[in-house]
Amino acid sequence: MTAFRCTAKLRKLLKATVEPAPLKARSRLGDWSANVVRHGRKPFVLAVAEHSRLALLLPAAPYKTLIDRFTESLPYLLRYLLVPEPLIDAELKAMQPLQIAKTNSRSVLASINQYDFMISCYLGNGESWTTVDLMKRMAEEISKPNDYEPVGDVARKLFGLEPIIGPALRAEFSQVEAEHERSGRVH
Repeated sequence: MTAFRCTAKLRKLLKATVEPAPLKARSRLGDWSANVVRHGRKPFVLAVAEHSRLALLLPAAPYKTLIDRFTESLPYLLRYLLVPEPLIDAELKAMQPLQIAKTNSRSVLASINQYDFMISCYLGNGESWTTVDLMKRMAEEISKPNDYEPVGDVARKLFGLEPIIGPALRAEFSQVEAEHERSGRVH
């Protein structure tokens, strides 16, 4: 059982019954908080996991299928993070039933706002981004609530897996730094 914690704006659009006292999440990623964000004229729903700050970005419409589309899309993001299928299946099973509830964490809402700003910056520079590209990029972001670790690595740790994003990026940076030192360039 997991709560899908929606802002008042999103709850109004969903026209769903709100669970006043949802039970504690049994899933590894915890409850999800979500809000409607607009980029251009298109509305999207940006959902963020409580324990890892992993973000899922979905087209908002049609609102009546949002919850189904959310649970159908999450496995793709977890596969990007190389989470094994049995763990993904267990996470989806632990999330059921998904209960609509009110948001309850300013910290998670702040993460949603930060991601929304980040998406605006990416889209504002004229490049073409898909929602999948944006979710992958958000999974690589570091997060203050996660002790400045990449969000994707925190999610992997919740599944008992080794980090891949942080160490991979640090190794890549070390290699670039070593090349600069060999070439005599100042960095």
